[in-house]
Amino acid sequence: MPIAHVVLAASALLGWSDITIQAARGDRGFAASHPGAVAIDRPGPRTLETLKRFDLERRYRRDPEHALLSLEKTARSQPSAELVYALAELSWVEGCRNDRWHKAVAVGRYMDAVAYSHDYLFDPELAEGRAPADPRYRLACEIYNAGLERLIRAAQAQNPIDPQGRIKLKAGDREHELQVAVEKDSPWKAADIHKLLPCSDFEVGGLATSRNQYGLGVPLIGVRTSDPKADDRRPDEVFYPAEMAFPLTAFLVPNSRLRDPGEAVDQARSCTLRLVDPILYQFVGQPPAQIALEIDLTTPLAYMWSQTDLERFRWSGLMKPEQALDRANLLMIRPYESGKIPVVMVHGLISSPLAWIPMLDELQRDPTIRDRYQFLLYMYPTGVPLPIAAANLREALTRARTLYNPDDRDPAFDRMVLLGHSMGGLLSHCMTVSSGEELWQLNSDQTFDDILGPADILAQLRRLLFFEPVPSVKRVVFLATPHRGSDLGKGVIGRVSTSFITDPDSIAKLLGQLVKDNPDAFNRRFRRFPTSIETLATDSPILMAIENMKPAADVVYHSIIGSVRPGDRRQTTDGVVPYRSSHLEGLAAEKVASEKIVRSDHGVQKDPLAVREVRRILHEHLEMKPAVAPREAGPVGEDPGLPALPHATAPG
Repeated sequence: MPIAHVVLAASALLGWSDITIQAARGDRGFAASHPGAVAIDRPGPRTLETLKRFDLERRYRRDPEHALLSLEKTARSQPSAELVYALAELSWVEGCRNDRWHKAVAVGRYMDAVAYSHDYLFDPELAEGRAPADPRYRLACEIYNAGLERLIRAAQAQNPIDPQGRIKLKAGDREHELQVAVEKDSPWKAADIHKLLPCSDFEVGGLATSRNQYGLGVPLIGVRTSDPKADDRRPDEVFYPAEMAFPLTAFLVPNSRLRDPGEAVDQARSCTLRLVDPILYQFVGQPPAQIALEIDLTTPLAYMWSQTDLERFRWSGLMKPEQALDRANLLMIRPYESGKIPVVMVHGLISSPLAWIPMLDELQRDPTIRDRYQFLLYMYPTGVPLPIAAANLREALTRARTLYNPDDRDPAFDRMVLLGHSMGGLLSHCMTVSSGEELWQLNSDQTFDDILGPADILAQLRRLLFFEPVPSVKRVVFLATPHRGSDLGKGVIGRVSTSFITDPDSIAKLLGQLVKDNPDAFNRRFRRFPTSIETLATDSPILMAIENMKPAADVVYHSIIGSVRPGDRRQTTDGVVPYRSSHLEGLAAEKVASEKIVRSDHGVQKDPLAVREVRRILHEHLEMKPAVAPREAGPVGEDPGLPALPHATAPG
């Protein structure tokens, strides 16, 4: 079978995520982000009524500048929500009219539009006239956001925004100075922000496209770059990707046009441009004039992973795993935050952390989960034998605890949750069990202590075959996990993929040395570890051994299982893993708190019902319910008339 066919078949069967991000063309991104403001290309009916009421309609048509000055004087002496909104809208309209040929004039008007909108929304004396049900209330938010984005783009046209500096904007005969400030309690510091990009510059496909939260502010992508191999890296950066992208929302606190009217014409206006961390803050202002923050967590997430080589890594990690072993690591999407429970997401075979992006995007939309959890993704080459992959994950989790909770002062760290998809579920299972002699006895009838060999080689073998539960892990969610194997391992894709995998030389040398030193101690198959795909066979001795291992006393298990067709769950399959393999039995069954079957193929981690179930489990985990006796899984809760999903098949 040609390798291209293997790729297409694997993509269909294994549930790869199809996420795209591209630059928005022209002003299309801006228009999509600010549809209400873009539609205001002339004064609206209520603003025209205001102009008429003050006998300014004709003057505005002849001389907008003088009409605005007259309206401003009236607003300062007799402030009202009606007047202030009209000034915000008219300033926006005049800014747009001058944007092409008189940039400095346009900048001044955009600043006025933002300032008057801010007054309308937050000034306590205007409270009675700005009822949220009034359409002008939402339009004021739209004008504020669109005007602020125009100012940010004007600033970036001069120089990249320095998150530790000031922005100077020429606005007609006046200069505006904006002090840029990052929230003090954010884990992101000003020095972490190496680049700022408006989210509206990009169009994302394959993920939810709506804002995570509508409100005030301009969503931005903060970019932090570093060299993972640099000698001067801080210890806490060991899990940082080379390029991290994270959400920020720009919020301008302008000078009040009502309360600070007496400044000289040539005097610079100073105000603060706050870069707000939307993971920490969901509102701006103080009650009762508190307004939701505009939040976009999706675009920074998509941008971050678009800058990686993870599309290629899933194949290079399968076929040449030893060359990619040094990249096996936890990946953080933001700095570690004490007090938040870590959720570690472990991908499956021929995959990468990209598989988790749709679920991660949806989970971050839940304010409680944002507030109480932090997400880490585990990346590993999936061609390595399972004992090696599991040992590397175990060491990464141990290293994380040493780094972030060395003195046991952060109890949240020790409430860790693992999410494991497909083979990632097998790795996660290994984090919660005691190996005993199960893996060792697959290879030798002698005790390990009787084996001869160099101390370093024996230590490496012990690391792979003997282990105890990782004490920090308290809950595991298995998604489409083949606890008892899959026919994929013996199918066409499995056979072809296995033929491409290069066995790690280091393991071959290690085992060869031990066989040489102990010629009668090992059975014949000990000369090599089975590949990851061979391990997934339905008769895999390694999977049988894992099933016989004793789980930790305080761990809780959940299973989410895909089914491509309705019917008896015992006969169902997700196209790759049958129910009889995903269903936990043996010693692990005593730790099962729930089992959920959803209508999905093997890419169950993308399924909306599966995401809802993970959200439910994370909320349940906050209550730290103890492990319970296994519950009999109910029937598939779906309309029996719903057509079955088509089985994915390899192209001919």
